[in-house]
Amino acid sequence: MTGLSYSQLLVADIGGTHARFAITVLNVHGEVELRDYHRFACTDFASLAEIICTYREITRQSFSHASIAIAGVIEADHVRNSNLPWPVSYKQTMQDSGLAQLRFLNDFAALAWSVPLIKPADAIILNQGHAERPAGPVLVVGPGTGLGAAVWLPGPPSSILATEAGHAALAAGNPREALLLAQCWKSTPHVDNEMFLSGPGLLRLYRTIALIQGKAAILQQAAEVTTAAIAGQDAIAKEAVEIFCAMLGSLLGDMAIYYGAQAVYLTGGVPMQITELLQKSEFRNRFLNKGVMRAVVENCAVYLIEPGQLALLGAAHWYMQGVS
Repeated sequence: MTGLSYSQLLVADIGGTHARFAITVLNVHGEVELRDYHRFACTDFASLAEIICTYREITRQSFSHASIAIAGVIEADHVRNSNLPWPVSYKQTMQDSGLAQLRFLNDFAALAWSVPLIKPADAIILNQGHAERPAGPVLVVGPGTGLGAAVWLPGPPSSILATEAGHAALAAGNPREALLLAQCWKSTPHVDNEMFLSGPGLLRLYRTIALIQGKAAILQQAAEVTTAAIAGQDAIAKEAVEIFCAMLGSLLGDMAIYYGAQAVYLTGGVPMQITELLQKSEFRNRFLNKGVMRAVVENCAVYLIEPGQLALLGAAHWYMQGVS
């Protein structure tokens, strides 16, 4: 155990695009709350330490301990992630930010630590399942700048299994998807999940469809693809989002089987932008299309949740438990 009060703790969630910061406090009910919440664009800064110092200046808060959820694999002194705009060194960040204690955890591990805090009323049901409060493993997956995933394992004590599922091989579910993968294999021997199932991946999917059809890929950003698909203004964008949803459903079904999940929480920037299309898509059918395991995944509830500040709360919970 750390022996610290929550009011001493800086929490942060560092993704490939945005960095979210807050200070934790306890309310009158003994529940953790976040104060002085700020969001920063990672590319506006030269390092993580610079964001920490900027946050300290803006909020005038005095803190020396931090729990930071960050995208990537956390190794001895650095974080391995190609989606971050700058390298992250534990020692250098400590030195440049003036922190006395700093702990990193994977960003989706932090989200998974928040699983007990998620309220059913805040979630959109994508597959009903049979358990209101699952007693078994819960999978948290999110396509954003990359594809993150972690598993919450019930206790006592509960624990988290961090994964790098985004870099596992992407599987095709039909001949059309196999053709898209074949196009990618021309330029790389390994097509991983986030090559299509992420924000940049959705744009790549759109461009690959256009290339195969011999048409111009006019749209230049993932947000443009989702906007055009929602508005029904671009047939290729619409097809890209449809395939994205189908392949995502297939992947989540596979992962639910791998980890014996009783529930799946889907989050991330992309699903939240296309909620209505996701609900009408082949997502659920592909999630359930698991042959003899169909009855198993039918029992697995799937929820769409807004990530908001959940990773910050999860980082605080993990830190205060002194989890290694």
